[in-house]
This record gives sequence, C-alpha cells and structure tokens, in this order.
Amino acid sequence: MHPRTQSIRVISKELSNIAAKQLNEDPKRTRETLEAFDEWLKKQRHLQVRNDYQHLIAFLRGCKWSLERAKQKIDGYYTFKTLIPELFRERDPLSDEMQAARRTGLIALLPNGKGHAGPRTLFITFHEAISVLTTWITAGHLLHCTPALMKKCATCIEKMYPIRMNKLITINTPKPAEVIYNTLVNPFLSDKLKKRAFVLSIQGWKEAVGNDILSLLPLEYGGDNLPLNFLKDEWSRKFKSYRDWFIEDDTYSCDETYRSRYTCSKDLGMEGSFRKLSID
Repeated sequence: MHPRTQSIRVISKELSNIAAKQLNEDPKRTRETLEAFDEWLKKQRHLQVRNDYQHLIAFLRGCKWSLERAKQKIDGYYTFKTLIPELFRERDPLSDEMQAARRTGLIALLPNGKGHAGPRTLFITFHEAISVLTTWITAGHLLHCTPALMKKCATCIEKMYPIRMNKLITINTPKPAEVIYNTLVNPFLSDKLKKRAFVLSIQGWKEAVGNDILSLLPLEYGGDNLPLNFLKDEWSRKFKSYRDWFIEDDTYSCDETYRSRYTCSKDLGMEGSFRKLSID
C-alpha cells in the first residue's frame, strides 16, 4: 500500500458497504483518484491547502467520488475560508474565546449506539433548551442572526463543507425560533436541504423524531446515549488535543491574485470579492 493511502482511517465493513452503495466508493480506484486530485491541487497557484489523503478523501466522499465536483468544493471551501475569517480563523483551543465557548458545553458529537453505522449526530445546545442543530434563542443570539450571516452559513454547509447532511432537526423549538428559521434560514436552503430540515415545536417533539433518533440523544433528553455533561467534557478534551491541527489550519487559504481564471459570483452577496469557481 502507498504510504499516503496508509494514512487514511480504516472504516468498518458496515461503513464500507454504505460508502460503496451510497457514495460510489471503489477501493480499486481510491489511490488513482486521490493522486489525480493531489496533482490537480499542486497546479492551483491560488490554493494553499491541507493535502493529506484523509482530508482529500473527505471531499471525494462528500461529492460521491466525483473528482470534478470535489475540485469545485475544495476550491470553494478554501475561498470561503479566506473570505469569511470569522467562521474559520483563530480557533486555538487554548485562546480565551475558545475556552469560554468550551465552558458553555455548546457542542457535542454524539457516539453512535452499538451496531449503528449510520450518520453521526452533531448535538448543539443553547442554555437549557436543546436541539439537534439549534434551539432556544435569546435576544443576544438574535442580534447575530442577520440574513447575511445565515446565507453564509447555509452556503458553507451545502456547497463548501466536505460533508453530506442527512437531516437537520430542531427540537423543543419555541415559536419565536420557528419564525426566525422560516425568515432567516429556510430561504437560503436548497430544495434538497429543505426536505431534510425539520423544525419541531416544544410540544410533541419526542414523538415526532421517532425512536431511531430519540435513542441517539443524551440520557437527559430521553435517549440511550451517554449523559450530556460527560459528552461535553469528552469533546472538550478532544478539541484541546487537536490544538496543533487548528493552529496549522490558519496557514491554509486562497490567494485570489494567483487565480488563473474566474468570474464574479453573487453566492455570498460579496460581489467584487467572492469569485465563481472555474475548474480546468
């Protein structure tokens, strides 16, 4: 096996089968496709990117192993990362800002149950009300929920991140938050993502999510998973252990002055500075 392909994390047989059926993954062409991807990146003078194979394979899987789409997505990711530094820069886990964020226990990646090879669940909390991707929102939060920010976040999730979102579920949602979602978030989602997004009210959300999802939730919320306080501490330790990765990540970016071809795009409402990607 080539040394660089050895760096790719081994996935379980169950996940391998899912990758083959849902993402068109074929182990016989993994190395060839990754090498072609890497060679293309070396020719992109405007991109300074993390090019280890574990990073690159995430973009290929996120694009169902379409090399051309992966090129567009990684270019877009680093372009977006450079133009929207408030979302991607200065994430040192030991900085005052990040430590304050960690102490809130805002985010936890929930472990899957035994034998469950499905998508991982990102669990986000605001104060004491919770959600599987947003929930109780105070007046302070509302000040930050501008249409421009929501558009940036929606564009990032859908077009830039090397992920495939299965569902976006908001639970225990008060009426004002539903209004915010319908006004500031929903308009910027694609039709595909709108079909995967669910906003469930305070009443009856447990019945609405179904047993499969409910079982993945922390113990405090009627699920079978580990207690939320334990998960918060676990992911706080994990976050700090990747300090070198986050500091290094600030060195990767896009320099538009070196881009060989581009046309203006309105994707982010940043005419004149955000470029539409052009792939050779």
